[in-house]
Amino acid sequence: MNEKFKTPKRRRRRNCYDRLRARWLENRRRQRADPAASAVAQMMAMFVVLIGRMPLVPASPVPAPYVPPPLSPGQAHRNAVARRLGVPGRYVDVVLAQGTVPYGQLFEHVRRGGRSRNDAMTVLRQRAPEACRDWLDHVQDWGLWSSLLACHVREGADEDTDVKLLKSTLTWLRDLNPGGCPPAPAEAGVDLIPGPDEDPGNDPNRTRGVLT
Repeated sequence: MNEKFKTPKRRRRRNCYDRLRARWLENRRRQRADPAASAVAQMMAMFVVLIGRMPLVPASPVPAPYVPPPLSPGQAHRNAVARRLGVPGRYVDVVLAQGTVPYGQLFEHVRRGGRSRNDAMTVLRQRAPEACRDWLDHVQDWGLWSSLLACHVREGADEDTDVKLLKSTLTWLRDLNPGGCPPAPAEAGVDLIPGPDEDPGNDPNRTRGVLT
């Protein structure tokens, strides 16, 4: 075929594919020129893959606060009755049955100790003569339980125990006062010893009897 009849070839214009391929070839050339950088890049990629596959460390569990179980209807009613009577819950039944807690039960709980002793002292302050309350506080603060237990008259009446409680209170008050004189009746809350010219029978609010 005659050369003059040949159609000249057109030069193909470069497109995006050509530019991307040229960039890829350039990157390969650079990686071959710097193998250390390529190794570092590969190691970094491996670390990323390994760290991504590692399981996450679970957070330490936070202890839940203690929540007491809900009270039963019977226990809730019992607590309400105890608050109304002004006594600990252990004495609700005996107060409802007898109107008061016997001295024998209170002193037995004092001897037992622990929570029973605290409940017994709460009721004993109400049960004992009012003049003895400061001494009862002193007994509880200093743990003088033997002195308190010695005041219980097992075979006697409640009045006998009241008298011994008042005697112990009077002795304590005399020890506080070096002169040996008990405080005035207004300070003690009740007249423990009537004067020689006074008749306790004329005053219904005065404690009868002479304590020695």
